[in-house]
Amino acid sequence: MKKMTCKELDGVCDTEITGETPEEMGENAANHAMSVNDEAHQAKMKEMGEMQKDPEVVKKWMDDFRAKFDSLPDA
Repeated sequence: MKKMTCKELDGVCDTEITGETPEEMGENAANHAMSVNDEAHQAKMKEMGEMQKDPEVVKKWMDDFRAKFDSLPDA
């Protein structure tokens, strides 16, 4: 299990997000953002949605995220 904060995942708060894999952590981060339902999280989700329209940007973000995830110690 690894953990990062919402901010470390390009989010807006200090809530800890955990996951066994990068995909699980990403899913947990998305679930967190949807459950908080405040203006800051909604704006970030909209920004991430816009980013997903460009496959090159998505690939770079995912590569960077996987590298960060892989460098984390097990919690």
